[in-house]
Amino acid sequence: MNDDHLFDYSKITDNIFIGSDLCKGNVCPIHSEQFRKLGVKAELNLTAEHKETPPDEIDLYTWMPVVDHTPPTPDQFDIGTSMIDQVVTKGKTIYIHCKAGHGRSPTMVAAYLIRFKGMGVEEAISFISSQRPGVHLDDAQRQALEEYSKKWLK
Repeated sequence: MNDDHLFDYSKITDNIFIGSDLCKGNVCPIHSEQFRKLGVKAELNLTAEHKETPPDEIDLYTWMPVVDHTPPTPDQFDIGTSMIDQVVTKGKTIYIHCKAGHGRSPTMVAAYLIRFKGMGVEEAISFISSQRPGVHLDDAQRQALEEYSKKWLK
């Protein structure tokens, strides 16, 4: 594979993929081709590093900049998890990514699993880690999930 187009992703559920965005430039033909193959119709970009131009295959695109090694804000959790749920409920597929796909994007998907699937924090993290080796949430990201879970888990 060309060094300008590195694409690393993992299937978390039938409708949710987590991955990286290691391509150079704003438009990546590798992403376009892979998205077609995977049936991806929505993209949630959590990189603060750059805003990209989504592939033509993407019907719903959101850029939600989160600084590396930090958690999304409570509002970002609410918006991001609602977007994921909206896509999944319609039976479509979503790609959630940050730069490497090991911190910010798994944190957002864990928040979705907490809010909409009733998982506990550790259960959500373990589930994601079982599908995507290399997931590593920083202490601040774990703490943010603990706080977020208090809002949804009774």
